[in-house]
Amino acid sequence: MSVVRVVGVVAVLGAAVLVGLALAGRHLAGAPVLLVVSTVAACLAVAALAVQPWLTRRRVGVHVRVGGIITVLVVLHVVALLVEDPDDALYSMSPDGPTRARMALIATLLLGVVTLLGVLRRRLRWSPATWRFVHGSLAALVVVLGVGHALLIQGALDGWGTPVLLTLGGLGAVGAVVRLVRVLRAPPPPGDATPPDGGRVRSGDGLRG
Repeated sequence: MSVVRVVGVVAVLGAAVLVGLALAGRHLAGAPVLLVVSTVAACLAVAALAVQPWLTRRRVGVHVRVGGIITVLVVLHVVALLVEDPDDALYSMSPDGPTRARMALIATLLLGVVTLLGVLRRRLRWSPATWRFVHGSLAALVVVLGVGHALLIQGALDGWGTPVLLTLGGLGAVGAVVRLVRVLRAPPPPGDATPPDGGRVRSGDGLRG
């Protein structure tokens, strides 16, 4: 079994455990439907973030689809909170809000940037290596900040949810680092290679017919 499949299985199991813990916990007992929807969306988003960095190269199509699913889940998570309690949600996302909320806000903004980079990739005049490095670096920050936000929330995922979140966050972070290392180690395209002499014209070369 490949590493990607193992990570995928762990992510699916992690999502099931997180959703089960959230729904069975006292925090959501009798809670409004929108709060339940927001929590479940967050659990699924964290699990998807764990496997997303590993879906590259030959799995670009799946990588794009999973990225779209993550974006939808995060938007659903935020919108449900805004509709349920607008004042509390807006305060949490303000500069005076708690650290965990600011982490979520930054992660959401970065996720938007990562999504735009994916949509505009062909229009940006960046080299493939530059695009992959920027895209991968921002995605790594999304994983770290998103999982950190979930860990700092005191509520539905306390207790057994903590090691599951750490495992999923670790998988996502390792996947992002592995991807960045591959980008940095990849040889430059033939047209971008610099000659050993730095491209300088040697004396006499210009006199040859």
